[in-house]
Amino acid sequence: MTKRPSPDQLFDADMHRAIWPMGSEKIELLSGHPLFYGSFGQADAEAAERAFPGRQATIEPWYGNRGNLILHTSNCTPETCSEWHTDAN
Repeated sequence: MTKRPSPDQLFDADMHRAIWPMGSEKIELLSGHPLFYGSFGQADAEAAERAFPGRQATIEPWYGNRGNLILHTSNCTPETCSEWHTDAN
């Protein structure tokens, strides 16, 4: 079984496939950050952070406060990470 990357590491393709072998057509790696396509909300982001301790999840809104979920490394911040999306509303 593939070991999960530590919270400060980006995912690579092998780690990504080993952790999400099914349903991966709705998940892709965006510069090493797992991007989950769907209609996610704040509760989903909190669940992702519990599933991957030390990581932060953000929602890339496309409908109100719901949208795609991005799972970031622990050292990714809005100032340092180009994949960090903030609500522009």
